[in-house]
Amino acid sequence: MKYRASILVFLSLFMLDLVWSGRAAELKIAVINPQKVLEGTKKGKKIKDSLAEYVQTRQRLLESEAADLKKLEGDLVNQASVLDPKAKGEKEQAFQQKMATYQRRVQELNGEVDAKKREVLGEFTKTMEQVVQETAEKEKILLVMEKGGSSAGALILYNQDSL
Repeated sequence: MKYRASILVFLSLFMLDLVWSGRAAELKIAVINPQKVLEGTKKGKKIKDSLAEYVQTRQRLLESEAADLKKLEGDLVNQASVLDPKAKGEKEQAFQQKMATYQRRVQELNGEVDAKKREVLGEFTKTMEQVVQETAEKEKILLVMEKGGSSAGALILYNQDSL
């Protein structure tokens, strides 16, 4: 929060300096909303669809494994009264091992999904930053900031070296 306040104070002082020095007419600042860019461009939509498909594929794998576990658990419950204690214990242990394996698998797949999101969105961000830079230089925009939420500070995507 202190960092955001520092940025706002710095930008306010900078703008006041520009107004007082008569250079305000030269000042061009742009704000970009990366989420809208992601949702509103063909490449962004393609990325979102690709990620959604990737997540659904992983989700189907987990659902299949969960269904197998549920069936195994149902069989264990149904056979509990007819199994001798040793066989019952072995089946319970086998079920617990499969449950632990399933939980590890869930964590692994979640990690894979997170890594894929970072990779794909990182590439998209690099492309977006390149386009922002090219556009800013062409339009002589001094500063391009990312539109932040109410709790997040704005990030600077581009600034002229003179700034």
